[in-house]
Amino acid sequence: MNESTGYIATNKERLHYHKWGTGKKLLLAFHGYGDTAEIFSPMVQYLGAVYTILSVDLPHHGGSKWETESRLNSKDIAEITTSLMTEYKADKISLIGYSLGGRVCLAIAEHIPELIDRIVLIAPDGLKKDPYYYFFTRTWFGKKVFNNLLERPGPYFAVMRLLKNARLVHHKRYKFAMNFLGTSESRDMLLRVWPSMNEVMPEPEQLKKIIATHHLPVIIFMGEHDKIIPPANAMKFKSGLDSVQVHIIEKGHRMIDNETARQISGSLL
Repeated sequence: MNESTGYIATNKERLHYHKWGTGKKLLLAFHGYGDTAEIFSPMVQYLGAVYTILSVDLPHHGGSKWETESRLNSKDIAEITTSLMTEYKADKISLIGYSLGGRVCLAIAEHIPELIDRIVLIAPDGLKKDPYYYFFTRTWFGKKVFNNLLERPGPYFAVMRLLKNARLVHHKRYKFAMNFLGTSESRDMLLRVWPSMNEVMPEPEQLKKIIATHHLPVIIFMGEHDKIIPPANAMKFKSGLDSVQVHIIEKGHRMIDNETARQISGSLL
């Protein structure tokens, strides 16, 4: 697999990454919430001869060294990208991102679209504005509610169960929420990750104009049964954009595995 690891400095923090492959092209990869950079390892057998792959652990994930109060913003991540391109002597770079990592890729595209060869997005966040995320991470009252939820979750759990039992919340959304709120460890993780990433937030309508202007190839893979980020988000985003492709796979939100690795990798070859 020709694997090595290293760190990327940004301000006072350090992002850990895995490096795979020996190809002349450069591919920068970003995982989803609660995952690590290794999630992309099934694709290395298909991409490693064509690409040098740098898969990054986001703040508070994997081996990254990140202080609780620090924030990653879109400008930081764009500067990291250009710095890596200089280091690896790349004129263009491709991006791949899953879920939260998709939002990171879109934020990079807003800043340096002229340097991007193509973007592959897998069940990506960031295709539409999320008013709840904005409320909980950007407003004073929302932050207060968010902290209260994570410190004293009992009453909120009761409400969520009532909504699920009344079929006002899909059972998969309920299960997804409980995965991130059900234990003190998972709540602590959320309390650190959400605020640290809340400034990496693309503006969808502005982004669509940028994609159209630069004819930027964007390939989106969505899970047919995904109740967290439904395929409709991608179809709406694609509207009016000839360079955007959407592929629907018979999966839920968890889409990267040995079964899908070949198909997703093919979009980069």
